[in-house]
Amino acid sequence: MNCSVLFPKKYLRGISYMKIDIISGFLGAGKTTLIKKLIKEQLYRERIVIIENEYGEVGIDGELLGGSNICIKEIVSGCICCSISEDFVKAVDVMAREYNPDRLIIEPSGVAKLSRVVSFIKALDSLGNIKINIQAVVVDINNFDLYITNFGEFYTNQIVNARTVILSRTQSSNDQEITHVVMAIRKINPRCSIITTPWDRLPSQRIISVCEQRIDDLMRDSNQARKSLNITHVIRNSKTVTNSLAKDVFDVWAKEIYSRFSIDEVNLILESLKDDKRVGFVIRAKGIIELLDGKWIKFDYIPNYIEIKEINSRSHRRVSVIGSKLDKVAIEELFFKKHIG
Repeated sequence: MNCSVLFPKKYLRGISYMKIDIISGFLGAGKTTLIKKLIKEQLYRERIVIIENEYGEVGIDGELLGGSNICIKEIVSGCICCSISEDFVKAVDVMAREYNPDRLIIEPSGVAKLSRVVSFIKALDSLGNIKINIQAVVVDINNFDLYITNFGEFYTNQIVNARTVILSRTQSSNDQEITHVVMAIRKINPRCSIITTPWDRLPSQRIISVCEQRIDDLMRDSNQARKSLNITHVIRNSKTVTNSLAKDVFDVWAKEIYSRFSIDEVNLILESLKDDKRVGFVIRAKGIIELLDGKWIKFDYIPNYIEIKEINSRSHRRVSVIGSKLDKVAIEELFFKKHIG
């Protein structure tokens, strides 16, 4: 929704400072899903502005958040912690000054370094009464080892600088898998709170209480973090520090898609993204497209997880693919070639 329409008048907050909530996390971890849950269940009472950063050239998640009665500012075509940092700083300044929300939620791109995002916000002395209220990172338990092994500092920087780590997709994980990830996180960041409880069993009020550091960890099993596992390789991989920028490590292919597809074609495309010899290492793919029967869907792809949902959107047909050493020609052929197989 247009911010000037939603917030037409200068607003006097009921509190003395503006809360800034940073919900970070690697590509496909579930940041947008978490934000939607928090707003729907708890934060809808507040005056909220969201700054949404998409690494690709087209925005997708901003439209999905836009169904709520909130103001959204999308920043695309780069990462707010490096190539478009000036755009980010300007957006925070404008949103805070012009719309004066109770809460400003920042969702950095999945490849952003949390340390840099935090430093940019702390440097905004001109804004006066602001406070980093939540500094949380969403971690996909299913791909923890894969990502920490392949992307080192880009992955661990978020964990090191988090006050709270929220594990996603734990509903299908056993105690040993959860313990393995929890112990690794504790080695990387001994001070953070950790939430392992599946989100469908956890009210948003409880998540916010942990993130605002009013209560301690929320563990699915109270003794799980005491078990001993060998995580030496995980910690060793986390210690590599470089000054690499996202654009030096990650490739992106993003397009407006006007073709319509059958559901079988969509499934074949997403299965094809698993073939790293054909398309490169795809870390994240998402899109909003129209089917042949007139229905619209949103799809999400990350390693070990594919989801397709019917949605009400009927405006933008967009696809974004992010990965390493992508073959963009091969990816384009998947989405623009009518007969797949």
